Amino acid sequence: MNGTQRRREMLQFAKEQGSLTVSQVASHFGISKMTAHRDMEKLVERGVVRRVFGGIMPLAAEAAPEERLRPAAGSGEAKATCLVCFRAAPQNLFYALTLVGGEQRVACCPHCGISAHLNLKEQVTMAMATDFLSCKLHPANRSFFVVDSVAAPCCHPSVLAFETQEAATRFQTGFGG
Repeated sequence: MNGTQRRREMLQFAKEQGSLTVSQVASHFGISKMTAHRDMEKLVERGVVRRVFGGIMPLAAEAAPEERLRPAAGSGEAKATCLVCFRAAPQNLFYALTLVGGEQRVACCPHCGISAHLNLKEQVTMAMATDFLSCKLHPANRSFFVVDSVAAPCCHPSVLAFETQEAATRFQTGFGG
């Protein structure tokens, strides 16, 4: 069984049981505790479970339906859909919000992510943006944004996140904004 199939079964098993421990996963799938831990972290990253002491607990279906999963690079898994415009969330534009209680929501781009963040206000405990060039997820409050450049891969006006000011400035020099 490959990792993707195992994580799907883990998610189903967690939904049936209400929660799973690292030991339960390792025993059930015949894998090491370290592999179980890594698999659990991937499910947490995708926003379908939350970490609890010693394991995971599934999020409510309405909070993080499977169609909102962030795809792993090259995995062929379902793409996340935006909570604002319902478009697929591309890997280099992905914007994630964690709400009070651990619920996670995703946006297709910083334009929709910031809009949702402003609407949800105090409910947001953490916001993560993806660097447009490196696809690296980082805290949105430490991002540098380029607004309305000629590169408009998603919503209008385009809003692109960068992890460093240098990258944002270099991008802006070439593509405006």
